[in-house]
Amino acid sequence: MTTINSVPVAIDVIKTSNDLALKYHAIWWLGKNKEQQAVGVLAEVLNEDNDQTALGGYPLRRQAARSLGMIANPQAVAPLIHSLNSNDLRLQEAAILALRSINDPACVPSLIEYLYGTSLQKPMEALIEALAAFEIWEVAEVIKDYLNDSSKRIQGAAGIYFYRMTRERKYLATINNNLSDQNAFLRQSAAFDLAQCHDAILSENITAANLPNNVKMAALKQILETHARCIHSGNSKNSILDSVVKKLISKIDSLVTDAIQGNLPSSNLLAKNNSAELSPLELSKGHLIKLIQQNPTNNEQLLKTLQASETDCCMVLCASCMESEDQDIRAAIVQILYFMRCTQAVTVLQQVIGLEIANHCQGKIRRVALLALGKLYHDFEAGSEIRKSIQSTLHWALAEPEDWGLRYSAVMAYEEIAIIEPIDFELFSKANKACQTDLIIDLRLAIAESVLKESAEDLVKT
Repeated sequence: MTTINSVPVAIDVIKTSNDLALKYHAIWWLGKNKEQQAVGVLAEVLNEDNDQTALGGYPLRRQAARSLGMIANPQAVAPLIHSLNSNDLRLQEAAILALRSINDPACVPSLIEYLYGTSLQKPMEALIEALAAFEIWEVAEVIKDYLNDSSKRIQGAAGIYFYRMTRERKYLATINNNLSDQNAFLRQSAAFDLAQCHDAILSENITAANLPNNVKMAALKQILETHARCIHSGNSKNSILDSVVKKLISKIDSLVTDAIQGNLPSSNLLAKNNSAELSPLELSKGHLIKLIQQNPTNNEQLLKTLQASETDCCMVLCASCMESEDQDIRAAIVQILYFMRCTQAVTVLQQVIGLEIANHCQGKIRRVALLALGKLYHDFEAGSEIRKSIQSTLHWALAEPEDWGLRYSAVMAYEEIAIIEPIDFELFSKANKACQTDLIIDLRLAIAESVLKESAEDLVKT
């Protein structure tokens, strides 16, 4: 089987292979790695029609459009615009999203022309959001009709358009209604609608909504990126002084520390609901007990240990964490280990962090496990092998994973370690900083450095 691990191999597969699945993977790989030299070959794929499925779609062309959006090279604007002539609605949608990601105003006339085109079917949600993103207000009369569209998501897109144009809160009504809808996917869509409104105040609506933490984090991240780019041109050293940046970072910090989701409500939420007398550890144990009672098979010993209120249940928790196939149970166990500060849990926590994650919902478990290692660091002697292994885990977590949340957690964990007392390793090295391409990670790094600098200055004064 061909392994795609370089641009020449990926391009060769695209040009010569008859394996559509392999070609699809090669196209995705080029986009994932933002390979600028691949723009030409991906543009060629956009013009091919030999991958049409029985249902009439063009999966290779769609992925080529998505990959061009990830690469974000303005040279892709012309071929993406040309692909809007396709009769494949999903390809049109992918092209519009890619044009929006590239963010080149050269596409504006073509988007307006496409809006007024004679085609009866268009991906209106993506198109209206793109028109809002490029601030194309001259088509407002056309968009107005979509405020009452039969699709709630298209109504939400129209709400984004008019809120950004007018800042009148009446246009948020549909989005806020969608945010509390019984349909979980519609609630998630509404969170990202609010993020596109370019108003940091709306972050409050997102944090209060019934949404998974991963969704809240991603939406808040989008709001923070927009705000940070508007102030000081995204300069992280200056942005950390901004009160909105501080507030949004604080919200994301609190979300990162909560692994309990799925069948269990957020521990942050429960802490506010008449549970103030219980410690976070007690709350987490209570959540886990309830969850096991719903799914007791193979968890009998863990349930017995928790119900007996045994003070030293760390080993049982560690064993259950790796044996359980229920991700909600595993998440709750990691949350408990985070609060327990059990020194026996280091190996298990590192195994959790090292798991290959196919399901994005498991990312929260890795993030909290990383924070738990940060809490445990000072429980071991200076120079010990366990300390060195935790250091290695933190270095890996800041430099290697694609999951921005895991990198973010590495910064938080190091900040907690270094603020307690001076330490003998540097995580924020030039090499680790150089490999960061995410504005929010840069911001969190700058904030942590500022906190640690102030802490060091206070120690000198005392």
